[in-house]
Amino acid sequence: MTSKPKVGFLAITWPGLYTASSETGQAWIQSEDTQIALKALQATPLDVIAHPQVVSQIEESLKVVEHFLDEDVDCLVLFVQTWNWADRILQAAQRFGRPILLWALPIPRLWSIGGLSVTHGSLDEVGIPHQVVYGLPDEPGIMESILRFARAAHVKNTLRKARFGSIGGHGMGIYTGPVDPSQWMSEFGLTVGFIDQYEVVAEGEKVNTEELRECYEKLCQEYGSVPPYDQVTERSIRLYLGMERIIAREKFDFTGVNDMFGLSDNYCSMCLAQSRLSSRGYVTTCLNDSNGALTAYILRQLSEGPLFTADVNLVDKKTGIVRLIDDGAGAITLAQNPKDVKLSYQPRLECKASGVCTGLVCKPGRITLARLSRVQGVYVMLIAAGEAIEGEPAWLEECGYPMWPHAFLKLDGDLDFFVQNLRSEYIHMAYGDLTDDLLQTCELLGIEPIIC
Repeated sequence: MTSKPKVGFLAITWPGLYTASSETGQAWIQSEDTQIALKALQATPLDVIAHPQVVSQIEESLKVVEHFLDEDVDCLVLFVQTWNWADRILQAAQRFGRPILLWALPIPRLWSIGGLSVTHGSLDEVGIPHQVVYGLPDEPGIMESILRFARAAHVKNTLRKARFGSIGGHGMGIYTGPVDPSQWMSEFGLTVGFIDQYEVVAEGEKVNTEELRECYEKLCQEYGSVPPYDQVTERSIRLYLGMERIIAREKFDFTGVNDMFGLSDNYCSMCLAQSRLSSRGYVTTCLNDSNGALTAYILRQLSEGPLFTADVNLVDKKTGIVRLIDDGAGAITLAQNPKDVKLSYQPRLECKASGVCTGLVCKPGRITLARLSRVQGVYVMLIAAGEAIEGEPAWLEECGYPMWPHAFLKLDGDLDFFVQNLRSEYIHMAYGDLTDDLLQTCELLGIEPIIC
């Protein structure tokens, strides 16, 4: 995850309980109750913005929500401390307009499940989306549910402020890649900027010899082998540095580039550029696969590890192995050892102007695959978990392109079901089991998940 989710915390109650006591003489409102929840939140990897008092009036709740919006929190945790007058929070919840989580503790003295339920029902009555958690922080799954909600809310808030760079058209007839910018804006809050792929060449050609040589020397230090510094290598570096300049100039948070075959046949392939951008954690996809880029960008918000965008080369139902191969781009951090990663020339049958491509095998570990697609204009996300394995050396030869990045996977789910729900040659891989995070994210974004 690129930054910590930011959470607003607000405890709510009903008027008259500030000084009231029960028949046993205990005060209804006790700061210790609030602190049970607040301290548990503050002990997590969340940035918690807490309002110090319990709130019961409309004007108070509206004022607190304005503060949370000024702080640009990703979501609101409404801590239902006791019985609650739901009408006192509805306008504030509607004004907030971001993900809301209701949380109450199962303490008999508080009668909080009543307040939780009536607030839940009232929000449903007026159509304010939210989720409910009921339990003490030390109960199994309680804090993970809250953390998962906050991470998904962070993704949603990040998309709301993000800008995608669509560079060139869409290559190789990839009809699943083009994006409707108006749909992205209305559903996710994303904006799209369009530029021609020639601008990457133009920016790259401005790079001076000293910068080019400095970048080449860095490649020689990091990779196991590097081609000589010739025209192909120089142009590959120019495209990388040109992309860096365009990203900075246009303020693109992630990009798609149509490199096949306009750039790859007439100037140079984008593989080195995309490998280097991916190695620093930046999301970019070839063929200007916009829906793929959005998938990978969502994964980037949920994972700090390396991502891999690749073709599904083979689904072998006999062995249970799924092979992913990208035609030349992959982050150096995907490999077990950076010195095992080799840079070489793109085959000219694939790219007439060639280019520098990356060769590696993805390291073993738990992985999650994801892919956004549209079915008659409605977004769905295929999600599959499994293991990346080392694979056999001979497997690199079988696809005919051993110099490209490979991943060998054993998926948990049914492979026939996986194939039936593949709607692009590309799929996107992150390390770690992100299934639950993706399901929560899909819920907040209004995407239909398809679990394999």
